[in-house]
Amino acid sequence: MKTFTILGTGWLGLELANQLKDEYKIKVSARNEEKSKLFDNLGFFSFILNEYDLSFLDELLDTNYLFINYPPSKFDDYLGFLDKIYKHEKIKNIEKIIFISSTSIYPNIEGSFNENYRINDSSSRIVFEAEKLIENRTDVIFRVSGLVGGSRYFGKRSANKVVESPLSVINFVHRNDVINATKFVIEKNFDGIFNLCSNVHPTKKEIYTFNSKKYNFEMPIFLDDKSFLDRVIDGSKIEKLGFEYKYNNIFEL
Repeated sequence: MKTFTILGTGWLGLELANQLKDEYKIKVSARNEEKSKLFDNLGFFSFILNEYDLSFLDELLDTNYLFINYPPSKFDDYLGFLDKIYKHEKIKNIEKIIFISSTSIYPNIEGSFNENYRINDSSSRIVFEAEKLIENRTDVIFRVSGLVGGSRYFGKRSANKVVESPLSVINFVHRNDVINATKFVIEKNFDGIFNLCSNVHPTKKEIYTFNSKKYNFEMPIFLDDKSFLDRVIDGSKIEKLGFEYKYNNIFEL
């Protein structure tokens, strides 16, 4: 049985581990002892890893496949942490490295953005710098749109709050589609940079209103604002290779 290591075992990483546990020996990183015990009890091989303690990095990188998914905001020195991972001697022996990035790498302006877009003004400098750091040392980079699935859905945080530009469109991808894309690139042995985004783009007003009724939270307060940002992420590159998004209709999740 091959080994699959997940660095960053949060909301996405833990679900990935659960879905792959019958196919692989799963190693996961944990930020502290409490999390490590939790993951051990779930049947995974858990090792503490954070930017101040890399003592188990050698064990974690003794693997066939590596999935890296860390939110930059959780680190004092995110880029330095990534650099230490990628400079480890065992990194070169891994069959496939998958790095989770974000579509926030594209500028916050109108337009349709695919992987060929030349980025000169990223809306997230840290995401841009992270990709530059790892791009030549990573097999697959997934630029992920707003994640939904499970208990995550649009509008809840905006309940009874003012929402500007309610006619602006939403870019999203379901957690299971990210997991399925991970399985897909391994199975088909594809490399490259891929946007992961549904091809359905509702407005903020449409989905926030729908979810407020579905999940019974207070309706957001939509400004009477006719201006909107038509910023669309094109997630079709991976589809052209044969991948199929299973969760395109956000109104039926």
